[in-house]
Amino acid sequence: MTGNKVNKNILRKFGYKADQQGIINRYLREMGKWDNHLHKCRKYILDSLQYHKPDVVTFLGSGWLLDIPLEEVEEKCRTINLVDLMRPSQVRHKVSGLNKVKLYEHDLTGGALEGIRKACRKKLDINDIDIPVYEPGFETGLVFSVNVLTQLDSLPADFLLHKTKMEHREIDKLRKALQAAHVRYLKNIDSILITDYIEYLKAGDKMTGHNDLVYTPLPDGRRTEEWTWEFDSSGKYYKGKNVIFGVKAIDLVKE
Repeated sequence: MTGNKVNKNILRKFGYKADQQGIINRYLREMGKWDNHLHKCRKYILDSLQYHKPDVVTFLGSGWLLDIPLEEVEEKCRTINLVDLMRPSQVRHKVSGLNKVKLYEHDLTGGALEGIRKACRKKLDINDIDIPVYEPGFETGLVFSVNVLTQLDSLPADFLLHKTKMEHREIDKLRKALQAAHVRYLKNIDSILITDYIEYLKAGDKMTGHNDLVYTPLPDGRRTEEWTWEFDSSGKYYKGKNVIFGVKAIDLVKE
């Protein structure tokens, strides 16, 4: 479990603090356009709880709790583990009186972020970076990976792109390895995966392109749902473009 310890210097250097604040700022700026996506996430989570009836649940990528129906989950489960790289103070305050809730600040890459930082300092090859599988070190019960898969690689990739001479091809290889390790972890346990997997770009009413966000094959599950997420309509994420994500929710609980 030592690989889960968060290096505070990495949070600053890789831009995690600014990114976390950026998420809530965009949510507020979108003025309700995220509501359908958040409703779909919450409904899929509650439907999963109704079907599987776990005593213990773990949410990976809990963040601002926008997509997690915490009050309803609290009514159904004995223990709720909220795991993320860092915790907004507002969320810490919100859950402070909830005895069922346990907070963990873990590197969900299992320590790969530290390996990436060291590789940059020593100018090592991308192949020298160890990509371990996350190990929580506590009873997880039913694990929900909530809109975090594509976040595992995005900021490390941006850091490498701007701070090193690595080519896109090398960085994409790292992206794939980080995502693949997370999917491998989820496939070996009882889990639910909710993730954006593609982004569509629009200018006005015209579709102008799309980009894949997932670099590793998504697993098949017993129940899969898809929907769209109006992520950015301000033209600030991509200048002059609206961004819509395609989202999948996959039930990976074993028979």
